[in-house]
Amino acid sequence: MEDNFSIIKILAGHNKNGPVHEELPAKQLDDGAYRLLASPGLVLGLAKNDLISLNQEGEARLLRHGGNFCIQIYLENPDQAKISKAAEIIDSKLSGTIDGTGGGVIAFSVPISNGFQKTNDTFDQISSLLGSEYYYTNVYKNLGGINDETLTDWAEQLDT
Repeated sequence: MEDNFSIIKILAGHNKNGPVHEELPAKQLDDGAYRLLASPGLVLGLAKNDLISLNQEGEARLLRHGGNFCIQIYLENPDQAKISKAAEIIDSKLSGTIDGTGGGVIAFSVPISNGFQKTNDTFDQISSLLGSEYYYTNVYKNLGGINDETLTDWAEQLDT
C-alpha cells in the first residue's frame, strides 16, 4: 500500500440505526477526488484503484473505473489457513489480492485484464476451497436489483 494515504468513510447503506459507513484506504488527489487503495467489503459498485468523489454524507460517485474486479466471499467461520491458500491462488493465477477480511467478508481485487472466464475458473476453485459462493460487486449497473444482471459498460466489453 502507498505511504501517503488516508482512511475515508464511504456510505455502504442504512440499517435500523441509521447510515452504515465502510472505512477504506485512499489517496486524495489534487482535484479533491480519491483513488481507492483497496476493494470494499460492504460498499457495492467500487473496486481498488477506482477514482471517486464523496459528498457530505459519504456517498461515493465513480469518476473512473480503475481496472479491477471487486469480488466478495461471505464466510460464517473463516479458516485462516484456507484464506491464506486462497490468497496464494489469487496472486499466482490472477495477480490479484485479498484487500480485507472481517465480519465474515473477504474482499478481493483482481485485474480485469484476466477476463471473466479465467477469473471465474479461478474463483470456482476458491469457492470450493472455502465452501462459499463468490460475488462480483462492481460489474452490474443496478446494484440494488438482485435479479438484474445488466453489466456496466466496461464489464460488457470484456469476454464472457
